[in-house]
Amino acid sequence: MVDWNPYLDSLCNAYTQWWTFGTLKDVVEPKRVESEPSTLPFEFGLMVQTVERDAQQRSKEEQKVERLGVLEGLQKYASEHVLLVGRPGGGKSTALVRLLVATAQQALQNPHSQIPVLVELRTYKIYYKTSVLDLVQASLKRRKLRRLDIETIEDLLAQGRFLLLMDGINELPDDEARRNIKEFRLDYSDVPMVFTTRDLGVGGDLGIEKKLEMQSLTEAEVEKFVRECMPGGSEERLQQLRQRLRELGQTPFVMWMLYFIVQKTGTVPSGAGSAFREFTQLYERRSKEDAPVSDESRRCWSRLLERLGFEMIQADKPTDLRLTISKREAEEILTQVVDSEKFDKPRDRALQWLEDLLKHHLIQVTTNDQIEFCHQLIQEYYAAERLLKMLTSPPRRTSPPTPLLQREGSKIPVPPFPSREAGALVRRLGGLGLSDDELKREYLNYLKWTEPLALMLELVEDEAQAVRVVKLALEVDLRLGARLAGGVKPEWQEQTVGFVTGLEIPDLLKLQLLGFTKSEKAIPSLIKALEGGEYSLCKSAAEVLGKVGSEVAIPLLVKALEHSDPSVQGMAAYALVQIGSISAVNLLVKSL
Repeated sequence: MVDWNPYLDSLCNAYTQWWTFGTLKDVVEPKRVESEPSTLPFEFGLMVQTVERDAQQRSKEEQKVERLGVLEGLQKYASEHVLLVGRPGGGKSTALVRLLVATAQQALQNPHSQIPVLVELRTYKIYYKTSVLDLVQASLKRRKLRRLDIETIEDLLAQGRFLLLMDGINELPDDEARRNIKEFRLDYSDVPMVFTTRDLGVGGDLGIEKKLEMQSLTEAEVEKFVRECMPGGSEERLQQLRQRLRELGQTPFVMWMLYFIVQKTGTVPSGAGSAFREFTQLYERRSKEDAPVSDESRRCWSRLLERLGFEMIQADKPTDLRLTISKREAEEILTQVVDSEKFDKPRDRALQWLEDLLKHHLIQVTTNDQIEFCHQLIQEYYAAERLLKMLTSPPRRTSPPTPLLQREGSKIPVPPFPSREAGALVRRLGGLGLSDDELKREYLNYLKWTEPLALMLELVEDEAQAVRVVKLALEVDLRLGARLAGGVKPEWQEQTVGFVTGLEIPDLLKLQLLGFTKSEKAIPSLIKALEGGEYSLCKSAAEVLGKVGSEVAIPLLVKALEHSDPSVQGMAAYALVQIGSISAVNLLVKSL
């Protein structure tokens, strides 16, 4: 008979403040509202949306959409296995922790309740030996259950005692790991399981039919947060903050980061890349300012983290990425950086500066001497800064033209890069510069570089370089190119979005790509389609205007509410909801 109470108590104690999970708890504590002392900071009513498609129903109109609170949705569908999908920083891991705590508390009250187990899939390489059961065993051991052998765990799974919470399919190291997790899921199909992933394009869905998609925070939640946590701000600043959240993604992590920046500087950053740059610099300057570290160490922190984040995403195989790295390998990477900076005793300095970073900055030690960044978005930002340096340096060589690339996942093979090892050596020695050929093959072609590329592009100060990246991206993958076209500085977007509108492709596909730009420069083309009269184009244009999210589109969408086709009316109403401004709501009410 297993005594579960020590394990369950350990879970509840470890995650008492579940709302801080996934943020940097030592940086900031939001102001609580005096009139509502029980209000938790950064607690949002996150919602999920599920789409169930019957085998006989293939069109979008026939999909059944259900919106639920995130906990309610996970609890409802865990028994048949459910995949929680959401954008970076959207609260997926925090949602699992909430479910973990809620289930643990229930099990403390009822000995027959299921026992929750949180398995962080980024630790796969650390704990996997012979089967996925090793990961489950390791998770139990970390929380005071050290004597459960694999056979006992198998028996408990067969008895239906566990609720498995498998966090981060996209964080699995390679295809073999994904196959093993998929086989485990099928072998234990009767065991309740919840999986999370940030993008179905990285890691796939493991064949899980039931999917819940994390929804962005509502305008009301953003408004409430801004008013309560940042009282006294001018209406102009509040409007800037709301607009920036709309552009960057209304997720808890982004909201928390912007809160930190505004509290410290009184200004709102202009975009995602600049927000991360400002945040990390602020953190570096104010985090434990009296820390006993040398000036040399502190000056090198950014360069050290840039190289570390870059090499972790680069990994050994082009399709793999790492979210953890052994301390020994991190020491080797940082030694190369220090040596390239011409410091004496580079290894001694690298070891000391790594310890400084672990104590005072944005990386941390996990189990088994593994190192990780405090959030995957932070890692991707530092990799983006490294990419920016490589992009803006003169190319180190010229290459002959290569065939058009097909992005990762295509059945068309990618032409091999003949000197990948040589390229890695040049990077280690400090030689930079990316030719068009290398930029396409080594970075634009791989899904794992999508977020770092998007962050990097907003930081590019040279218009010619920004335009170059967008053009090359469109050669590799239209969807990626469209996203990057809307990610350059606003004053350059007329040209880059123009590349998308100039593509010789079907109109419906072009409208979808304009939606990926999320740029106001796409609006003229969308207006033309909306006013063109053809049903399918009108409906698609209305949908895309909602994704762009600009209030400029409100009068047009209100007019579309009177369209002769009911589905166009419905899409126009939905687009107004997505824009979410007070004026849009008032016009919807008037239409009703």
